[in-house]
Amino acid sequence: MSNDLPEVTAPERKRHARRSSPILRLIFLVVSLALLGTAFWAGFTFQGTYARANGEPTEVIVATWMRDNSMGPLVAKLEDLYYTYVSKPEVGGTPTLSADVTAEDAAGLDPADLEPPSLPSAAASAAASAAASAAASAAPSPSATLVVEHLNPPPPLTSPVPNPEPDEGIWQPVGSRVAGVPAMYVARVRADNVHTSYYASVLWIDTLLADAMFIPGYEEPGGPNPFNGALPKELWPIVLANFNGAFRLEDSMGGYYYGGEIVKPLVDGKASTVFYQDGSIKVGKWGRDFKITDDIQAVRQNLNLIVDKGRSKVSSPTDNVVWGATTDKENLAWRAAIGQLADGSIIYVGSPFLSADGLADTLVGAGAQEAMVLDMNNWWTAGFYFRHKINGTPLCRKLDPSIAEGCDRFLYPYKRDSFQFLANSPLSP
Repeated sequence: MSNDLPEVTAPERKRHARRSSPILRLIFLVVSLALLGTAFWAGFTFQGTYARANGEPTEVIVATWMRDNSMGPLVAKLEDLYYTYVSKPEVGGTPTLSADVTAEDAAGLDPADLEPPSLPSAAASAAASAAASAAASAAPSPSATLVVEHLNPPPPLTSPVPNPEPDEGIWQPVGSRVAGVPAMYVARVRADNVHTSYYASVLWIDTLLADAMFIPGYEEPGGPNPFNGALPKELWPIVLANFNGAFRLEDSMGGYYYGGEIVKPLVDGKASTVFYQDGSIKVGKWGRDFKITDDIQAVRQNLNLIVDKGRSKVSSPTDNVVWGATTDKENLAWRAAIGQLADGSIIYVGSPFLSADGLADTLVGAGAQEAMVLDMNNWWTAGFYFRHKINGTPLCRKLDPSIAEGCDRFLYPYKRDSFQFLANSPLSP
């Protein structure tokens, strides 16, 4: 009798394998359905984000979609890698951008924008001449001429490099005048003595000539949205400047109040920009410098003060915070902040290739006593000022020419909040 086992043929082995693997087939089916469902969900939700993109570039849309779907930490890590290995700033060198902003300020203007649109008729000229003569005889003496109350820009910014470029750190008047007086000045200065190819651009605003207004975005920071994220068109003829607001509320570590509604509870100790109903504005620490009062229109909080009592808080061991989820302070990125000087005037810094230290040092150098970090990274950092044609049409200028497209983005419906400054006296181009 033979002890040999019957030989199993190849077709029989295949049939046996098929009969013995229903669990594997089930796992494969479940995984396939899960992947298909995930792809469908991703496509559906991404389409919604894309539809609300406001002209944002693809990388910004993708990052927004990821943050909307609880992937913020992953976005922060990817951005950190990007700034570390891809968007690496040069060391040394001189800026290609001019510190003289005269040409940028005058762009798009011609004599017709600055003068009355047509000459009067001969009869009208004669009447005007007679009226002028009568007015002159009744006019007060030059010594009685009214001078509008205004502030003066701070002293020039000191460059950290030994040999500054022409006009570096010099405040230059820009934009439309208010009651004939410059209400805004711009200065450009290096933020550190290592990455000397880049300027930090600084906008100074006279708060005696300009009123502040907070415009909530139609998505952020939530709560009341009376303007659909846009500056009302009737205010365009008096807009002087506008710039980006703060982080998404969920990332701000603080709260938000608008129009009598506490959208998210305000947090003691956090950096706060307070907008009052009379158009005034204050930057400081909630609970120390402010409390809720009836004359407050809005409170926007964001992280801790990056400058307090005229000193940088970036390296303070007692006030150490993350200056944005992307990076604590080392990487050079697009960063922005609002600061307030001792006289109440406001400065805004919004530029590429800034570390948190460089941002704070620039604010301190400009005289900021308190300052609050605003939004960061390309696209979200955006500051603009305006000249006006004789008919009141605003002409937008970018504070830094490399700001992403959308110079007038804060005039139109926009998803994120913006800080606006409006002339409180008649404008002249």
